[in-house]
Amino acid sequence: MGLTNTSRNSRILAVLYAFAVLGAFLNAVGASHVSLAFLTPVTMALLGIVSLLLTYEFSVKSIGAMGGVVILLFFCQALGVNTGFPFGEFAYTSGLGPKVLDVPVVMPFAWLSVLVPAWVSAGRVLRYRNVVVASIIVTAVDAVFEFTADSLDLWHWKGGLPTELNYVSWFGVSCLAFTILEKYATEKEPNPIVPHFLFAQLLYFALTDAALRFLVLR
Repeated sequence: MGLTNTSRNSRILAVLYAFAVLGAFLNAVGASHVSLAFLTPVTMALLGIVSLLLTYEFSVKSIGAMGGVVILLFFCQALGVNTGFPFGEFAYTSGLGPKVLDVPVVMPFAWLSVLVPAWVSAGRVLRYRNVVVASIIVTAVDAVFEFTADSLDLWHWKGGLPTELNYVSWFGVSCLAFTILEKYATEKEPNPIVPHFLFAQLLYFALTDAALRFLVLR
């Protein structure tokens, strides 16, 4: 059974990383740019939902905690887009699909694909899992994502770049989200695949940004 699970996980990871590299290549050559831009947050949202299902038990209490985090993420992004606080002044493009209060409906779920794998990674990779460590991981990942999002025309900041406020705020929001999940959601045994959801996204965004900024492929 153990060998079977290992073989299955290896196949899943091979597909995951191949998808990340292929997506970055297609972005670099400008193939179906609009559909790929929309596919990016949709894929992130699916990874976020799968991360939740693999990490937390399916109970009323856990579902309530997950729902609370989704509402928190949406509220903070809606507040940021419409007031400039707490992240700074930015705006989502129309390429991310339907919006509510100027926030694409997929985005709170997409951010779960960073939050949950960051939490699992803190324990499995760094061997030191707590709210602060996981929030630092999320903030560092956001620093990569912000530049790629601009290159892919997913969202843009006033002045071209996010300020320090964005990173301070994401650290604070992440701390609050992790605190809610840690207190109210019941965890399963950590799944070894979940951290790779974060690593594959980092690979995709880093390769895409480097290609779009520095390589003349389009």
